[in-house]
Amino acid sequence: MVHSSPSARATLRLASAALLLAALAGAWEVFATQAPGSALYVGVVPGPVQALRETALWLGLLIFAAGRLMPELDATSAPKTLVPALHLGCVLTLGAGTYAAFTGMHGAQLFDLRPDAAPLFLVKHLGLLVVSAALIETARRALWARRAS
Repeated sequence: MVHSSPSARATLRLASAALLLAALAGAWEVFATQAPGSALYVGVVPGPVQALRETALWLGLLIFAAGRLMPELDATSAPKTLVPALHLGCVLTLGAGTYAAFTGMHGAQLFDLRPDAAPLFLVKHLGLLVVSAALIETARRALWARRAS
């Protein structure tokens, strides 16, 4: 059995935080989808809240899987940049998603009439790029470590 490592614990904590955000966004989405006259209506556009929930859920699950690979990677090639990259990418992506949910934007358009649309798009997609690169590198290292053993 592979023992836990500091990078695995940090990655699993990050996954837990993303999954917690997904759960909170799910509850927020319930209120956001209520009819405007309802006592439960919170007055936000539900689409960006749904996008935040979905993004946080998928990132949480993918990062959880990466965290399960970390002890194996620590034994072969220490992922000194993988864990910080996962954290940075998550903070950028989920931070932009949270801002988008509060302001009623999806963060999917680079060119928009709103002045904060372009920075939101860039931050969100930069975060997704960083997380994707870190996850791909984690998978590559895990495959290489298994071949070497």
